[in-house]
Amino acid sequence: MRKLVNLNTVYVVAAIVAIGTIIIVWASEMSGIWTKGISHVANAVEEYHNAAFPVDGEFTVDIDLSDLESNEGKVLFDDGKNQIFVSKVVRNESDYEVVFRSSGDFSLGGATLVSGIEHVRNSNDLTTDFQAEAQASYMGDTYKLSPSGSSGLDYRDGDEFGFYLYRQDETIDIDLEKESMIEVTVTNLYMNLWAEKS
Repeated sequence: MRKLVNLNTVYVVAAIVAIGTIIIVWASEMSGIWTKGISHVANAVEEYHNAAFPVDGEFTVDIDLSDLESNEGKVLFDDGKNQIFVSKVVRNESDYEVVFRSSGDFSLGGATLVSGIEHVRNSNDLTTDFQAEAQASYMGDTYKLSPSGSSGLDYRDGDEFGFYLYRQDETIDIDLEKESMIEVTVTNLYMNLWAEKS
């Protein structure tokens, strides 16, 4: 009888060690996903395929230049899993700038991110290509906007990209007493997709 108890103890300990090892391996993968998010998936070249393609459509948001903080959170794009919203609108010395924040979806199976930026892999690392185009309409005048900058996958769930709210060839006269709203239309957004390799 004593020998049977010892054998059962060995089986229980072996099962606990096996389950513990599986949990540790799973938790180490999960910790990368939960701490680094999309960036973890995008940089795991051996584990995930990467593709990007343009999203059809024009996406518009109205910006209030008389109350810059009121624009934060206004939604430019939302497909249920991916969202682009106004992160901030700032006034510099002679111009205004709108910054959009892209928020995507990620899991162990992969990730998606709709953004103004195409995130692609080259031979050595992840690169970003600013793809979005924008135009503004202010007091009946429509003109093309210039990119102001972008980030990499600096956020757990996405990135940022922005535009200056003035003409490429000249600054515009903003008269807040006549009109404080400017309409910004963004096209050529990109769906960035990472899928687990089988």
